[in-house]
Amino acid sequence: MAQSAAIENDLKNGKDSTSSSVKDRAAKTLEKGVQAAQDTFEQAAFQAELATEQAGTELRKITDASAKFVRNNPGTAVAGAVGVGILVGLALRGRS
Repeated sequence: MAQSAAIENDLKNGKDSTSSSVKDRAAKTLEKGVQAAQDTFEQAAFQAELATEQAGTELRKITDASAKFVRNNPGTAVAGAVGVGILVGLALRGRS
């Protein structure tokens, strides 16, 4: 009770040390929050870059394997492409 009275007296007399202290702590907390958000963003960007590189590597592997299969089995590849084309055509055809 005496402390709150002292704070009120300080506020009346223009001594705003308590609110200044609260303001300083809030500013420090905000700075810590901003830094944490920046760190999190940097980590997320790094992880996204790694995932992109891995996806590119896997896509190149699949492309190389597909090209090798087509070179070794051209008849099967053409028959498969025709079959897929027919299925896509049937799927996209409107039902009358």
